[in-house]
Amino acid sequence: MIKMNWIITDDLSRISIKEFENEWNGIISGYFELNINQSKEGFCPQRDLQKGEEGNEDVLFWLSHLKEAISNLKEGKDYEMILLTMNRYKIYMKYDDSVNFYFINRNSNIVKWHEKISMQEFEIELSKNINAFYQVLKENNIELLESKWIMRLRE
Repeated sequence: MIKMNWIITDDLSRISIKEFENEWNGIISGYFELNINQSKEGFCPQRDLQKGEEGNEDVLFWLSHLKEAISNLKEGKDYEMILLTMNRYKIYMKYDDSVNFYFINRNSNIVKWHEKISMQEFEIELSKNINAFYQVLKENNIELLESKWIMRLRE
């Protein structure tokens, strides 16, 4: 079982596409949690956000890298995702008959957890989350859908 939970905390309604691409560098802050067979990394509150509450994860970074991982895994290439806010950790993905996720301490190479899921399950969950992400953008700032950073999700 794989589940992605996220919330965008940035106010996207007040920025232009030019600001988003050049000043924000495609970063959309919020919370992001990845849950694979009950092994969790990241955090996403299951409550209403407080006024002015800000998350420290880049939601677009997670979605883009997980999409890139699927493409690489299908081509027979392993994929490594260096985590920004948990900078001592990485997620390493390998595909055989299923997708193997390894959450690894980058300093010691100690595997904190290892979980397996099917490629189909991974693709369905990611697609569902990318579509929900597009919907949030449509509701808050449709112009951002044309950003070079967002377009990476369509490739």
